[in-house]
Amino acid sequence: MKPIPLRWLIVTPFVILALISGITMYLVSTVTISNIASSVGIQYIKEVEGRIYDRVKGFMAPLSDIVEINLNAFSNRPELVDNLVPLADRFYEQATPYNQMTFISMATVDGRYLASAQDPIKRGQHNIAANFINKPLTMEGYNYDPKHFIGPKIVDDGSFSYDPRTRPFYQDAIKANTVAWSNIHPYYGYPTLGVGLSAPIYNQKGELLGVTATSIALLELDKYLKSLELVNGAYLFLTEENGSLIASSEQSELFKTVDGVTSRVNLNNHSNSVFQLASHTLTAGSYKINVEGQEYLYYVRPITLEYDKKWLIGILIPSAYHKALLAGYTQSTVMITLVLFICIGLIGSLIAWYIGSPIQALNQAANAKDIKIIQRLPHPLSQIREINSLSQGLSSMADNLFDIMQDLEKKVAERTSVLQGEKDHLLEDALTDELTKLYNRRGFNQVFKQALKYAQQNHQQITFVLCDIDHFKRINDKFGHTVGDLALISVAMNLKSHARLTSDIVARYGGEEFTLVFINTDLPQVLDRLNDIREELKKNPVAKDQHVTMSFGVVHAEDALSISARELIEQADKKLYQAKNSGRDKIII
Repeated sequence: MKPIPLRWLIVTPFVILALISGITMYLVSTVTISNIASSVGIQYIKEVEGRIYDRVKGFMAPLSDIVEINLNAFSNRPELVDNLVPLADRFYEQATPYNQMTFISMATVDGRYLASAQDPIKRGQHNIAANFINKPLTMEGYNYDPKHFIGPKIVDDGSFSYDPRTRPFYQDAIKANTVAWSNIHPYYGYPTLGVGLSAPIYNQKGELLGVTATSIALLELDKYLKSLELVNGAYLFLTEENGSLIASSEQSELFKTVDGVTSRVNLNNHSNSVFQLASHTLTAGSYKINVEGQEYLYYVRPITLEYDKKWLIGILIPSAYHKALLAGYTQSTVMITLVLFICIGLIGSLIAWYIGSPIQALNQAANAKDIKIIQRLPHPLSQIREINSLSQGLSSMADNLFDIMQDLEKKVAERTSVLQGEKDHLLEDALTDELTKLYNRRGFNQVFKQALKYAQQNHQQITFVLCDIDHFKRINDKFGHTVGDLALISVAMNLKSHARLTSDIVARYGGEEFTLVFINTDLPQVLDRLNDIREELKKNPVAKDQHVTMSFGVVHAEDALSISARELIEQADKKLYQAKNSGRDKIII
């Protein structure tokens, strides 16, 4: 059978698939259906958003209205501030029509405070709060009396020190020098948020008289959002511009208290991932967002309150809602798409089998890390000309590579043997003193580090000895450097003969200095060996009847873990210096 060119095998079926796709797209207009569905969703969102907008505006309106009324009244009639008691009647009447009103108050520059107050949760009963009735700056609660304005003290309410001039509502108004909003905050001891509006009051001379304020509980807004009947999977929220939640359709907290510290819940740290993603876009407009595979139509609208306060309404509905409304229009599209997918699947499977099988065999052989498997590939491997040619070329290359690798392995083995010998020789030269054949400074540092680590791990004794040939310069000056070298060699042999080859260390530390390290050896034994070294130096001349003496600095540690290498060397050096300066030919411990 004549081999088939690979390009024809690939091009022909995909031309057919492209033709099927073109006809399908011509028959249905997916984009048009999607646009219609989005319009339906936006229309639903705007209807819900309009209801929320009107509710929030109406809910918040009394706050600014009452502040403006009181601001004008007190500014034009400053004598009202002289006696706050009659204001209880005024504030009570202002608060009574509004179920959400928690405080309407007046605070004077001398610290007096009076307010109509209502429990933010158990609403329906407005009382009077004042801090000047029985004791200055002491807050107490009173029943409202239509005749005397301030009635009997409420027994259940405790008294506490209260200076309104230190409170945020007072300070914010003074700082702004105009009507100012307070930060939204949780009411102390109550599971609800509140917000206030305050204004400074000045007389005609511009003198500060005090601050009037109103405060409102936002619980009703949260309940309202939760009460709205929404499509399944929809979400509503009301936030400040920074994303801090004011109300939402979710049954979740709006603030948290951890270790006595209360913090607001923000969209970006909300437990709901939909709210978290919505926090990334808080600009007015409509958007599409995707949360864990679920698409939402997202709409944001600002609510502008009095005195430059702006809140945001956010509405998210799942795209499935409005797309389901047009399911009838998409049924034919689904069927045609299904047929298209079946065609693509069948053709793709056929191509994958026809092309993939021989290519898979080539891939397995190439990745087997064994040239012999490539050499055993069948010929021909496939009826596709290019694949068959590739198989033959790979087999030929494998044969050549097999021969090259055998020759290369032989050369590598030979070269490795030579390099290993050179490496061992160079390593020995690098670590050994050429004259004395002891460890040089570099070699000593290497073996000493290992020996100290071993002794520390096993809590063994260690003795570090730093020694020096006395008056070595005289030998060089008198007999020459050749004799000096013989002296160094003789001393090195003497030191080495008194050390254990398997555990002790002997090294030329530099010049005429040597070092010895004894592991797991008692100090008396070490001193015996050092004295033996001294005796041998006295008995045997190092060269030309020339005897030498040595000075020793010794540091001993019962447990090597208690001392470092640096401390051993520094202490031994000091003791050697002491031996040299106290007459030489001594052992200093």
